[in-house]
Amino acid sequence: MTVRTEWSVEHACGHSQDHDLSAKRASRRAGYARWLATKDCSACWHRAHGRQQRSDQQAWLTEHRAQQMKQITSWEVRADMPCLDGSDKAVEWARRVRFELLSAAYELFDAEEAYIAEVEQPARLITSASWWIDQRDADAGDVSELVVDAAGAPFASTGSENPF
Repeated sequence: MTVRTEWSVEHACGHSQDHDLSAKRASRRAGYARWLATKDCSACWHRAHGRQQRSDQQAWLTEHRAQQMKQITSWEVRADMPCLDGSDKAVEWARRVRFELLSAAYELFDAEEAYIAEVEQPARLITSASWWIDQRDADAGDVSELVVDAAGAPFASTGSENPF
């Protein structure tokens, strides 16, 4: 006879929840199930700790991304940023990265004219979504050098370092 792996636990909050304890050693399952009974169920724990359920998180993220993309689109129009090349998913991600990097770089400049000349103009030449995604962890202080370097590279507008 084997020790069961599925345990139905009556939690302290009054809810009953089934738990798969197969990852626990057989000799520890009963004790762990007793310990679980002293705790709130998953849903109550998430509510008590201000955590949203996965479906709520997805809805929040979708709404947040939609608002973020409105802000990014507005900025792209004002800054005359070109469309990016790549898959739809990569382009959406790269647009966010480009916005975040260039916004962070803007904060480092005292004069808008200097920012436009040193960062924004060369950034307009970089249309490869993958290039922006690759730079996502760049420091704001490095953005100027990175965009100037990439804007001068032959693959800046083609999205490929292969010249053929």
